[in-house]
Amino acid sequence: MSPSTKAPVKANLHPASCKYLKLGHPWITEDSYTKRFPQNTFFLIGVDEKNRQEIALLINDPEHKKVKARLWSLNPEDWKKEINFKEMLRLRVFSSLEKREKFNLSLERENYYLINGESDFLPGLLVLKLKNQILIQYYALFWKEVEADLIAILQEKLNIEEIWIQERNFNQQKAIRSISGKTQSEFILNEYNINYQIKINAHYDFGIYTDMSAIRKLMRPYLENAQSLLNLYSYTGAFSLFALKLGAKNIVSVDLSAKYLKWLDENIALNSDLNAESHSSLCMPSEKALEKLIAQNASFEAIICDPPSASSDGHSTSSALKSYENLLPQMLKLLDSNGSLFVFLNTHTISWNKFEEKLKQIIETSEFKNQVMIGKRFKLSDDCQALKGFHEGDYLKGLLIEFKNKLKVVK
Repeated sequence: MSPSTKAPVKANLHPASCKYLKLGHPWITEDSYTKRFPQNTFFLIGVDEKNRQEIALLINDPEHKKVKARLWSLNPEDWKKEINFKEMLRLRVFSSLEKREKFNLSLERENYYLINGESDFLPGLLVLKLKNQILIQYYALFWKEVEADLIAILQEKLNIEEIWIQERNFNQQKAIRSISGKTQSEFILNEYNINYQIKINAHYDFGIYTDMSAIRKLMRPYLENAQSLLNLYSYTGAFSLFALKLGAKNIVSVDLSAKYLKWLDENIALNSDLNAESHSSLCMPSEKALEKLIAQNASFEAIICDPPSASSDGHSTSSALKSYENLLPQMLKLLDSNGSLFVFLNTHTISWNKFEEKLKQIIETSEFKNQVMIGKRFKLSDDCQALKGFHEGDYLKGLLIEFKNKLKVVK
């Protein structure tokens, strides 16, 4: 018997959890009530103890450090009768796939999300299309229990060469496997007419951040006008190649990893129309690179800064938000008066408003007080949208910073 076919078990919920569930928030995080949750059941019926009311069908998630259950349904009809999880799963997967078809994403790129977790009502589950392969990512281990059903449903709709499965954020181990037993895969993938080398199971990540793909498109009007770009924390260089494709003549990519910068060079070599001589790399911490470029009196019409949530210089580690205390004033020194600075934060623990307020405070205490303004927001969109009211899913935040006297106008 599949775990998902067993009768659900009732569990009392914290009053705050009841409130947030009714508002549509999809998680039950650890509290005094979750300590009493049963361990060996797939489904829970969440009970509002005070009002003696069953309010939600939840999937039990005892192995996660913080999230102890995830919302499956707020409709009592889904748990008042016998639960047919496989059919419910099929309907949700098909709905998610049909949504992507309407976006016509395949016309522009070979990488996009087929399923984006909570926003597609499939909590803790991401499925990415990578050319003719797919990568399934588990952020909740209960998906392993119904893996056979999930794969069979995907195969009903998709004609795919290989299926990879990765368990994410569990001790930061790769834990990638294919259903065929294949150990690694390397292939070329195209995004916005640019080729990228993809390496599955060679490293923790596979070579391009797909949640940034739609954001790259939104940034295009600004990068089209830029002849020079500084790409900090460049990874394998998606933004650098994007700017090269748009005609930039001076691009500097900075990363602490020589391995990723070599991969970036491989990506450039895959595109015969890109001028490799317009690109150079600095293998060093971003702060050191900024100091070096300032000493050289360098100037850039576009600067992109997307630090990891915990950025490291090889000796010490700090949060990305705190790192902006040093990074932001230095980047502004390098920014052309008509330039555009794009700053990103990749964590759900900091809200949009807190991120923006922190940047304003840094600017206020710098030599650029009253000279720059924070403008447009760049957020998850298209195939990777966040669920309304679920701030944890709205993790990727980007802000545009420009000088107030900027002359160029982006249409």
